[in-house]
Amino acid sequence: MIAKIIPIKSVRKSSFSALIQYLTDPQDKSERVSQIKVSNCYSDDQIAALLEIQNTQEMNKRAKSDKTSHLVLSFPEGERLSPEDLNAIEERFCDVLGFNTHQRISVVHDDTNNLHIHIAINKIHPKNLTIHNPYYDYKKVAKLCEQIEQEYSLTTVNHETQSDKTSRIAQEIEVRTGVESLLSWIKCEALTVIKDADNWQDLHQVLERHGLEIKERGNGFVLVANNGVAVKASSIDRSLSKGNLTQKLGAFVEKQHSTQSSQQNAKQYQPKPLQKQIDTSKLYARYQQEQTDNARQRTTQWAILRQKRDQLIERAKQEAKLKRNIIKSIKAGRLAQKALYATAHQQFKTTIAVIKSDYLKAYQHSKTSHSRMGWLDWLAKEAKNCNSEALAVLRSRKVGQFKGNQILAKLNSDDSGANSHFKNGFINSNCVESVTKIGTITYKTGSATIRDDGKRLIVLPDTSREALRDILQVAMKKYGSHLAINGTESFRLQIAEVAAQNQMHITFDDKRLELHRQQLMKQHPLSRTQSVGKLAP
Repeated sequence: MIAKIIPIKSVRKSSFSALIQYLTDPQDKSERVSQIKVSNCYSDDQIAALLEIQNTQEMNKRAKSDKTSHLVLSFPEGERLSPEDLNAIEERFCDVLGFNTHQRISVVHDDTNNLHIHIAINKIHPKNLTIHNPYYDYKKVAKLCEQIEQEYSLTTVNHETQSDKTSRIAQEIEVRTGVESLLSWIKCEALTVIKDADNWQDLHQVLERHGLEIKERGNGFVLVANNGVAVKASSIDRSLSKGNLTQKLGAFVEKQHSTQSSQQNAKQYQPKPLQKQIDTSKLYARYQQEQTDNARQRTTQWAILRQKRDQLIERAKQEAKLKRNIIKSIKAGRLAQKALYATAHQQFKTTIAVIKSDYLKAYQHSKTSHSRMGWLDWLAKEAKNCNSEALAVLRSRKVGQFKGNQILAKLNSDDSGANSHFKNGFINSNCVESVTKIGTITYKTGSATIRDDGKRLIVLPDTSREALRDILQVAMKKYGSHLAINGTESFRLQIAEVAAQNQMHITFDDKRLELHRQQLMKQHPLSRTQSVGKLAP
């Protein structure tokens, strides 16, 4: 399992209510939020607990840092634990971090193949009203992860913390975005020749041939690419730290402007997808063009909105000035004029507030309509809109073996069924709830929520018999009548019982399970014509 504390770097973003609103939002998904737990509050009601936590945070006036801690516990793909086990694990992590008596709200998300828990913790103690910041929290969390993996027989994950924060961040960005980072590109393309440089001018020439430039920044060096992206030199290799470079090459010498046009033949860093199995050049070019168009439209719309706002404010000022001149010319008493001035000023303030409110709403709408999207997010959006090529790229990222409950065809070594949804019209884009960054499609059919990663149908624990029946019918349409059932023994037996009870014309790859199904068929002498109703489109 992986445990990570999400840093909140600004007090403005340290909003407990905003975090809970995001965590508890179903986002039009049927199974995104599977459990919400409130701890150390007077009420288990989410709204009442949220108000209590906000009041506790407001009572501490001294703390200048963020008052909210966001801890995420993610489990390996396909591995799921009972609610009781999840609650026990959540309590152990909060205990080891020193938050066992602090108020918190935990939300279990089940909308991806990786079950994960978000724990929003109030760092302000409810009685002492002091803030608690764990010391060496990453070491404590890593040690507890190893213990829990052993106790619950989970997949072992490397929890060694990298000493270089920049390298760790670069790897996290690559995993999250699916795009090669500048740090990785330099290590692959230029690190060897950079190390061979004997003086500063040789180093500048080598860097120039790779579209890079070295600059002093703070107490060290950074390498800057032609597109403006920069990376700390020492994070690429310790030999490129300022101390090591100055010891080897002498005091830093600025680059001399050469007359040679070496930039024409220079290698240049260009962000590109990490996928090597599939040619993504056309898709990525389209993605970049869409992002460029979005940015241009966003800039244009924002300029129009600002111009409209300024015009309305200027008009309101002119109207207010006209009202004041009219009031000034009215022959009335001093108190009457004063009251009229106050009324006009209040009307002006109300008008300005409405103009600014309308501008913010229009700005947020434009920002949402033309938002920046990462490469993987764009692929997921395209896959949801029935782009089979984008779906194939997402599914090419998947590594490892799925260990959860699953239904698949007997011979399904290739990805032949990966795009069947879009070829035979079995479902349409309106039925798809979501597509994950590894290409798992989630959609509703009948009473069941189907999770299809192209090679198998993933079945969650505690799925009802009615839903299992609908999932089996989907599997028959997708894979045929001969199926393989993998997972826990109780799940396999339950599938056999559902198939026999509903007199489904299917057989199982496992001989022992097939024999069990045949025995159950004899115990359910239903008419062959009796079958379940049609699936919802």
